[in-house]
This record gives sequence, C-alpha cells and structure tokens, in this order.
Amino acid sequence: MKRIGVVLGRGGHTAQTFALIDLLGPSFEYLYMVGILDPLTKNKIRIPGRVLPVIPPRLLPQDSRIMSVLRTLVTLLLAFVYMLVWRPHIVISCGTGLTVPIFYAARTLGVKTVFIESMSRVESLSVTGRLLLGKTTLFVVQWPQLAERTPGAVYGGQLL
Repeated sequence: MKRIGVVLGRGGHTAQTFALIDLLGPSFEYLYMVGILDPLTKNKIRIPGRVLPVIPPRLLPQDSRIMSVLRTLVTLLLAFVYMLVWRPHIVISCGTGLTVPIFYAARTLGVKTVFIESMSRVESLSVTGRLLLGKTTLFVVQWPQLAERTPGAVYGGQLL
C-alpha cells in the first residue's frame, strides 16, 4: 500500500486537505503531520492514519523571530526523521506554514511533493506558496487567473 504524507494546518487549509483526502479515499496509508498544539485537527481526521507531531514555526503571536527560526529547524529535523522512518511516496499540503520545512526535508530525500495553494489565494501566492514555488514536484493553484500569473503553477480546479 502506498504511503501519503499529509501536512495539516488549521482552518481552511485543513478543510481543503480533508476534501482532497476524501477524494483519494482509504486505499492509501496516511501519515498526518499535525502541529503539537492543535488537538482539533487530529479529531477531524476521517480516514485513519498515523499522526506525527510537528512544531509550528509560530506557536504564539508574540513569539520572536529567533524562536520561530529555532522551531522551524526542529521541525526540519523531525521531518527528516519521519521521511527516513516512514518513507512516504509523496507528501501533500494545502498551504499551511508547517509545509515549508517538511517539504524541504522530503525533497532533499527524493520524496515527491505536491503543494496546493489555498483557494483563498485568488490574485497572488501565499508566503508559503512563494517559498515553495519551483521547489515542489507539482504546484497547484485553484484559480485559473492565478495559474496564468504564476509560471510553474498548474490550475487544478477547486477542492471545495
């Protein structure tokens, strides 16, 4: 059975990711990478899989940049461990900031990555999208006008 790594954030990112997982169905083994302080997302998982905790770059709005950098580095190291131990065939994400260090680890180890920009991004890319453009196996946007403006992006329609 093929293993799919799934990066889960909060809010709309999560809803879009779950819509994609519902389309893919239960014929895959899922590895859900979820922020350690996000108990709600774990409870919304409908297709069972292994939940792997990661540390979000920003835990609190008042966090300093130094702490964000340190947390990102810890998440990068955790992502390397997860990729080496669990060996997903592909890692997917719908836009959360947790994606950047996880995708960098995955790509370094030769794991395919698919980034789907949030459907709320109609005219321009998110910060995560700008950081990952050109560094993923597939970069998908949900609006045709954004695909036209973004070299390297593919229009994939809307998930919701």
